Amino acid sequence: MFDALLTAWYLQLPVIVGGVLHMVVVTRNLWPSLCIPVHQPLFGANKTWRGIIAVPLLTAFGAILLWPLEWLLQARSPLHGNALWLAGIVAGLGYVLAELPNSFLKRRLGIAPGATPNRAKYLFILLDQLDSGIGVALAYLLFLPTSWSVFTAFVLSFPLTALLVKRLLFWARLKKSAV
Repeated sequence: MFDALLTAWYLQLPVIVGGVLHMVVVTRNLWPSLCIPVHQPLFGANKTWRGIIAVPLLTAFGAILLWPLEWLLQARSPLHGNALWLAGIVAGLGYVLAELPNSFLKRRLGIAPGATPNRAKYLFILLDQLDSGIGVALAYLLFLPTSWSVFTAFVLSFPLTALLVKRLLFWARLKKSAV
């Protein structure tokens, strides 16, 4: 299981890079013409075309940054034999698409975009971390020759990784809250 966890963390690296760079895009209001809600009544104001486009592209960039490690790891890498940029696009799409059902549910429950309700607060914090982790893990499972143990390790470790990265983004003033 330790190998599966290491593989999961390795596969999270492009997603971390993509997420951090996306927060830079949001904080600096880059590409404002794409800051149009995908469907405001269904998903809220925070799910924009800018995010749908930027996250996969920025995650692809994060995957490309793995090239030196890929060269060192070669056949031992879970990404071996795959185009890094394409793996990043797939992971980024898995991330953004998996967030939509959670946003849809929150809008139906009357929870404001970007807000965490007081009632069942920790359940929604968990859902906010799990949705994208499941989406990325599923995208990798479909795209890469990876195992169910890596999928499980990814889903279980991603919420902790995401919360840590969000805390760092909050301290760097790139995110308004630490969760």
